[in-house]
Amino acid sequence: MKPVIRSLLPLCALLAFMAVRAGDLAPPELQAPAPGARAADSMAARLAVGLQAQQSQVSVTQDGSDNSATVLQSGLDNQALIQQAGQQNEASILQNGARNRADIDQRGVLNTARIEQVGVQGAARITQYGNGKTAVLIQR
Repeated sequence: MKPVIRSLLPLCALLAFMAVRAGDLAPPELQAPAPGARAADSMAARLAVGLQAQQSQVSVTQDGSDNSATVLQSGLDNQALIQQAGQQNEASILQNGARNRADIDQRGVLNTARIEQVGVQGAARITQYGNGKTAVLIQR
């Protein structure tokens, strides 16, 4: 086995174990290697950048008081968006599979929303404007 590949194996195992994503690396680590740099150094940065496609994304925006949001994602490349404005709104997004997309948008008081997706490539959106609304959407 080539020395460069042999030296990368422990690094690959460590990155996989730690679930390192490209966003975890500082920008200087992602720049082109300096002249004379070891191949293993630049290979590690390229490996971490390659993992970026598998990461999930979450965005939660809340305006008001006593709002709560819960997001749990265990698969790869899931995206969740929660936007709430008002008071005492509750939102949940649970996604287990891969490549799922879920959005919750609530405006008002005492609204409750929940999305649960288990399979792959599910797409769901809950939009509630008003007070005391409840919505549940489950896809398997």
